Amino acid sequence: KPQAQKLTYMQAMCFYNTKDYNSSSYQMERFVNSYPDSEKVDEMAFLGAKSYYLMSPIYSKDSRDTKVAIDKLQEFINNFPESSFMNDANKLIFELDSRLELKDFHVALQYHRLTDYQAAIKSFENFLIDFPGSELREKALYYRFKSAYMLAVNSVVWKQKERVENAISYYNSFKNNYQRSDFLEDMESNLSELLQLNNI
Repeated sequence: KPQAQKLTYMQAMCFYNTKDYNSSSYQMERFVNSYPDSEKVDEMAFLGAKSYYLMSPIYSKDSRDTKVAIDKLQEFINNFPESSFMNDANKLIFELDSRLELKDFHVALQYHRLTDYQAAIKSFENFLIDFPGSELREKALYYRFKSAYMLAVNSVVWKQKERVENAISYYNSFKNNYQRSDFLEDMESNLSELLQLNNI
């Protein structure tokens, strides 16, 4: 019936405004699928995607909902490239990406603190690949070196030479990128020990 579109819109907005985002996301997706020619379709598509964003937890919690929210917002951007909500969608994706970035960094840092240095090195390397422009890149490179240093100096003899060389390469990589870093003084004292081990 003619009023069905309006009622569906109002019901979806009611869920959204009362912060029942699980219901609003469902009803807004239903609206988009049922009324693709509506003048409200891009608004419903955006607010439906934003509902997923609003259900996304802080970075320290499980990141599955955050990834779903990013996918929904990207789907909106792909389907409505001329929408007036485009800038808002991009800002929300940027914020969600930052949450994933923080999550991955702190997972890697936790491995380092738990002295699982091999897992820490691998996690920091994955972080550097996944977030090459991160503001946390300097810290990630530093802790990758520190994990490699700790792994090397505590290594069994037959693995030590390779691990020392890896740690030295991580130091060189850091210094090439951050020649004036506050971390360098600490790293250089570790480097001296690595160089001594490398000459044994």
